[in-house]
Amino acid sequence: MKKLKKVLGILGIAVLAIAVLWGTGTIPKGIGRYTATKYVEENYTEMDLEFENIEFSTAYGDYIASFVDKDNKVYNFRLFSGQLPFSVVYDSIKESIV
Repeated sequence: MKKLKKVLGILGIAVLAIAVLWGTGTIPKGIGRYTATKYVEENYTEMDLEFENIEFSTAYGDYIASFVDKDNKVYNFRLFSGQLPFSVVYDSIKESIV
């Protein structure tokens, strides 16, 4: 019985930690950064873009990931699904929906 209580306590702490990290945007931003970085690596390796920032856009309800090139020009990529940014839906280099 003590082992069960200990396991449930650890599980409860883990769930609470995930909820806090999700609520503060840490987990969605991490997922979004990974998604946008992979997209840029697959489509624009020759441009040598570097990740700059990711922010939640209340106007779109999605995350916007920004990358900068060697001339300090900024390119933005909008990621679908605000709470789970798993795909790029707008590409500012192509200036179109993906």
